[in-house]
Amino acid sequence: MNPLANTRILDLTRLLPGTVCTMLLGDLGAEIIKVEDPVAGDYARLMPPLIDGMGAFFRSSNRGKKSIALDLKKPAGQAALHRLVENADALIEGFRPGVTARLGADYETLRAINPRLVYCSLSGWGQTGPLAQVSGHDLNYIARNGLLGGELHPQTLGAKVADVGGAYVGAMGGLAALLQRERSGQGDYVDVALSEAAMPFAMLGWVHACAQSSGDEVLNLAGANACYRVYHCADGEPAALSAVELKFWANFCHAAGKPDWIALHTATDRQPELIEEVSTLFRSKTAADWADLLEDADCCFSRVIAPESLLDDPQMKARGMLGITAEGIPWMRSPVRLGGDAIDLRSAPKYGEHSREVLLGNGFSEADIVALFETGVIR
Repeated sequence: MNPLANTRILDLTRLLPGTVCTMLLGDLGAEIIKVEDPVAGDYARLMPPLIDGMGAFFRSSNRGKKSIALDLKKPAGQAALHRLVENADALIEGFRPGVTARLGADYETLRAINPRLVYCSLSGWGQTGPLAQVSGHDLNYIARNGLLGGELHPQTLGAKVADVGGAYVGAMGGLAALLQRERSGQGDYVDVALSEAAMPFAMLGWVHACAQSSGDEVLNLAGANACYRVYHCADGEPAALSAVELKFWANFCHAAGKPDWIALHTATDRQPELIEEVSTLFRSKTAADWADLLEDADCCFSRVIAPESLLDDPQMKARGMLGITAEGIPWMRSPVRLGGDAIDLRSAPKYGEHSREVLLGNGFSEADIVALFETGVIR
């Protein structure tokens, strides 16, 4: 199913999160036109590891998109973008606040050209507030929004929580604005702050609610309780136990031969001692041995799977979640699934590959295109 078929989206983003945001929308059937700087383009094109000279992440996150290299610093480039906007349904940008105004690509300018345009801005701190112009990356956003502060031992996370969260929030906001437009006939502006995207209730709501009512409970799901921790096994491999509910903790204790631990499930004063005892127990067997013992015990136990091992994971295989193309390009499908849908594995575009095609499809004449090429406005 392609619910966004015949929906055209202009993508003015680089790297994360915009690339993933438009990938999600492209997987739903939208036509994604990637508007790239003719000098550098999307930096992810050259980020290693490379596959045939193109970044592996770029290849996997830009599948099926079209690329036009357009210089928005030149008046002719801005004029060309304005013509593209006339036929666009949405535009997504990821510049620091204020940059699009200098490029003639801000919402007010483009709304005057196409009142039905849905415009989404992705920025670190949002378009307003004292931090709006402050630089930052994922680690800064989750440090400032309370997410890291809610951990027992704050540390660098491997996952880009705010960036990817911003991609999903941007897609959700864009879809909501497109639906509203079908009812009102008018487009809208979507302001996504990556720092806020990592704060939805599912990510930070528990911590926030507990912190504002009873600070004692803030760290319960951050490793302060023995029932919810990562433990290391005899072979050094980590394993996750998340027996939050008493029934799961009881199942674990019975399977591990420690029924006397059941009563200590939420005994706050006993947790440090209990953590040491459970840690010692886990170090007595390998991760494989624990999996044999606990995976069927219904106690919320999981081995920790390394990213390079995901291709062999039976759950991932059964769900068709990820793979590698015949050309050696890793892919991961969108977790948004509709009945009978299939992943689009078309290649990522070469730099400026579709410049001529996109312009022709938006009413530019051959003479217009030649002039733009000759003046270096497009590549």
